[in-house]
Amino acid sequence: MNTILQPARFSSAFEIEVYIRPVDEQQDWQALDHGPGIFHIPPGHEVMVRVRRMDDHLLRELVSELAGLPFLTALNLSENRNITDAGLAYLHSLTHLTSLNLSSCRITDSGLAHLCALPHLESLNLAYCNRLTDACLKHIRAMPRLRYLDLLGCLSITHAGLSRLGRRNLTIHR
Repeated sequence: MNTILQPARFSSAFEIEVYIRPVDEQQDWQALDHGPGIFHIPPGHEVMVRVRRMDDHLLRELVSELAGLPFLTALNLSENRNITDAGLAYLHSLTHLTSLNLSSCRITDSGLAHLCALPHLESLNLAYCNRLTDACLKHIRAMPRLRYLDLLGCLSITHAGLSRLGRRNLTIHR
């Protein structure tokens, strides 16, 4: 039986915000709790975690807490300007992620290569990651399940580059 259908719990030593929604229903996320602490997840729900004041070192520790949680499908790291390419390398163990928000993080083209290890990633928010250029699109191309890409404020990614992306099933927000 899929563990996501069972009651679950996890703990975190970090100040995180935890949101839930029923599995396989595209409802809005509902706030569950904030921590640090122990979080109890009702059966049949998936989880999004939102974290602020994070850097690469702390991200490594957070990912070690969250790794292997099958109900963690979304991670919001937006506006964590101290997360760099080095921090993205730690995300590979969050294999159940379908949604990742990295808006306003200090990442570059090469850092996106680490995200190719996330086999279920469908939604990626890179808004205002102003160090990204057309060169990052080769990594986007290698994410076959990606359906939504937010590039608002990524001024060095050109329309010509996006046209070479050649993905018909990808919604791009500019």
